[in-house]
Amino acid sequence: MKQLTMTIPDGLLVSMNMDTEEIVSSMRKEYGLKLYLTGKLTLSQSAEFCGMNLYEFMSLITLSGNPVIDYPAGELEDELKQFSDKLK
Repeated sequence: MKQLTMTIPDGLLVSMNMDTEEIVSSMRKEYGLKLYLTGKLTLSQSAEFCGMNLYEFMSLITLSGNPVIDYPAGELEDELKQFSDKLK
């Protein structure tokens, strides 16, 4: 496992009014969400990156105002048609 180091000026730490663990947790969640939304990581990989279980991460996505599953309308219509054709 790799460990990354980041330097943050003391003045900014005071301004944020957060302890180190809060900053790390917040940054992991924000970046994990971005990695998921840009397709760099899967849902489960992003949850792991954030240190959350799958359902917690899905809640984070929802709270951010983004869809958990972003399914293009055209693909959904095609799959629904295929499904209905199989029922006939």
